[in-house]
Amino acid sequence: MIICALLGFAVILAASFIRKIPDKFEDFCIGVSIPVFVCLLLPIGAATGWLRPATLDVFFRRADMALGLDGFALTRWLLRTGWYVLVLPIYSALPLVLALGWALERSRTLLRAAVIGAVLAVPLYLLLPAAGPEYAFSNFPDPNGIAVSIGWVHPRNCFPSMHLTWAILVAWNLRNPRWRWLFVSYASLMALATVACGEHYFVDILAALPFAAAVQKIAVAWPSLESKRSRLAEYAASLKPVVPSLTAYWDHPQKVTKFPEHITRTREAAMSEQSKPPIISEIE
Repeated sequence: MIICALLGFAVILAASFIRKIPDKFEDFCIGVSIPVFVCLLLPIGAATGWLRPATLDVFFRRADMALGLDGFALTRWLLRTGWYVLVLPIYSALPLVLALGWALERSRTLLRAAVIGAVLAVPLYLLLPAAGPEYAFSNFPDPNGIAVSIGWVHPRNCFPSMHLTWAILVAWNLRNPRWRWLFVSYASLMALATVACGEHYFVDILAALPFAAAVQKIAVAWPSLESKRSRLAEYAASLKPVVPSLTAYWDHPQKVTKFPEHITRTREAAMSEQSKPPIISEIE
């Protein structure tokens, strides 16, 4: 995956020079953040394993079987037919796909959604820890494999599948129909690849669908939320000079006889405006 991350970095820089983007430093930062994030997945994943040593893998496997979805059978079928050789390339290509999604249309919503999704997924991984059937069951994809203990080095990052979530978000934020359907096809293949390689259960895939929709909604609404936060901060700053006077009046009302000078001037100006007679235009 780190190779695809480095390729994604190269793609973003190449697109920046080909399109003659004025702010190449921004593209450089976005491009370099992909391999850096992939490298950070190792310590972050180990931290989830250390915090949550016990997992719910057996429960997720039973949930799959209750839904009639057998990921082990999918893997065995791909191995038997020879199609399994495509599983790992599809799974590992995600960093490159994210880079292509940015290079094609430079969607700010995609950037926000990618970060928001990663942040929101961590609490879910700690709340519902699972490492994946490849690590939780002996002799995967043997249907008779038994559950085994999972070391803390294996990340608890199953529910929901962020691989599928990111693939969906890339397709969602592309406006060009031709590119969008290409990336929709990749997301569909990712849904199967994440299960076939033993990193996820089918319930992780099902959970990724509403999770991706929620992340996209937050990413779209984020600019308006940021604008409201800025207006609230400005309003709070405007009240700052009043607070000491109100506090002093509350503690010692007999000692406070007037408001600060700049507040008094504002009040007098407002009163003088109200006292002016209305201007009536006469029509001759």
